[in-house]
Amino acid sequence: MMADGDKTIEISLDRSRIDLEYCYDFIAASYWAAGRTRGEFDRSVEMSFPVGAYCDGRQVGFARVVSDQIAIAYVADVFVDPDYRRMGIAAKMIDALHNHPELKRVKRWLLATADMQPLYRLHGYADLDDMMMMRLDEDARNRDPLR
Repeated sequence: MMADGDKTIEISLDRSRIDLEYCYDFIAASYWAAGRTRGEFDRSVEMSFPVGAYCDGRQVGFARVVSDQIAIAYVADVFVDPDYRRMGIAAKMIDALHNHPELKRVKRWLLATADMQPLYRLHGYADLDDMMMMRLDEDARNRDPLR
């Protein structure tokens, strides 16, 4: 939980709390997911590790990771409702994904962004080109194996 003035934001890895309709409406209007169908979006969430941000029981942010849980993780579909931006919500969601118990052994994290490079640099990502970024977690190999 985090508080900003009178707004308390909760970050949750509980996939059952994700408001798929709300998230799809936001994602469908984004520059990165133009043309994605609702069925494709639902499937992408089902095949991922999602995180949600909530305020007063309402979803206000979303992100997900696609991963093999060992070698690589790809961060996708990160967004925060415009009314809740500049409160550190995206950063908290990224932290939650980096600390996800099923992703603790992942060494290489990738993402693509056209405009949020400063945020991701603060979380250890380095530019690979004008859009792709990567974060290496050298400590991943020192954590207990998943099995």
